[in-house]
Amino acid sequence: MNYFTLFALPIKFQINKELLDKNFYKLQLKFHPDLFMNNSESKRKWVLEKSIQINKGYKTLKSSLNRSIYLLSLNNIKVNQEKLSSENQYFLKKYFFLHEELEILKTKKSLDIIHFNNFLKKIENEIKDCENIINSEFYNKNWNKIINAISQLLFLTKIKKNLKT
Repeated sequence: MNYFTLFALPIKFQINKELLDKNFYKLQLKFHPDLFMNNSESKRKWVLEKSIQINKGYKTLKSSLNRSIYLLSLNNIKVNQEKLSSENQYFLKKYFFLHEELEILKTKKSLDIIHFNNFLKKIENEIKDCENIINSEFYNKNWNKIINAISQLLFLTKIKKNLKT
């Protein structure tokens, strides 16, 4: 099952997220398991599996990180996220310093909102830069540059998630 086909989207990195949302809700309405409670056991099981597929596909395409890894898999390129984390030594150092800055921000007694917002903006800009690289390199099928950008995106996404907790 190709998730792009499921949601009637072109197979590319840059997607129309409003259309993804719209098609997700249409599919959810059509295949919600509660609508099939009076059907046969096999039909209920099939609908449940379809609903799980829809949810998994939506989660995959909604996230730029997951979508990029999924697109690579459609091109027969497997990505090991744990391996990605350790291969880019330059970015590992950069990530370490970003993470250290985040911890300093979090431990300050009086949270400096301006510094915090500037740091968040910096992370969001770097995420956007990675997404732009991924988008342009998919057109060129430059898999190594995509994988490198995905590894950075993986770290930056973790930092952004950590900022919100």
